[in-house]
Amino acid sequence: MIGIGGAATKDERNAEARKLAWVCRLVTRGGGIIIQSAIESPYREAREEARRQIGRFAEVFVECPTETLIQRDKSGKYKRALAGELKTLPGITEPYEPPAHAEVLVDTSKHSVDEAVEHILGQLVAQRLLDPSVAAMRGRPKVQARAPAPRPKPEKKVLKMPARKVATPEKAKRAAPARKQTAARTARADRPRMAAGGKRKR
Repeated sequence: MIGIGGAATKDERNAEARKLAWVCRLVTRGGGIIIQSAIESPYREAREEARRQIGRFAEVFVECPTETLIQRDKSGKYKRALAGELKTLPGITEPYEPPAHAEVLVDTSKHSVDEAVEHILGQLVAQRLLDPSVAAMRGRPKVQARAPAPRPKPEKKVLKMPARKVATPEKAKRAAPARKQTAARTARADRPRMAAGGKRKR
């Protein structure tokens, strides 16, 4: 849809790399995660431009000697490039500029595929670029249907009133004089007083 794969010159490859970076930026801006192979962007300047545009960016440099790549080649591209039949193969007929500051480095000539994957995931988790729970998933998680949990019955709360203290006869006798004195003081305070001129004053 965006015309990737027909580049033959440095400018054309960088233009394709910019298109891929634009798509990556749209996906990551919406909260998605995208993995983009940089085989078609062998020049460092295009990858650094993608890093600036995307923001949350991790570059994984998968390193391997050319001799090992030739031995693994099943498509015959390396043999054709070495024979001069293919003019656009990075690393053989065109230069490949390795990244200067990649977040993850892995040498596939020294590690198996499973070991390389574990190393990459471990480095991304260590740098807090990937959630450990997501990294541990080996396949697409399946959502299991669960039966709705029964609703708990509301507990009946019983309000307990504090017990009233009942005075004993002895305490009542001791408190009676004090209550009489308080009542007498209150009555004297409410009694109208005589003001000058014979008028009662409240």
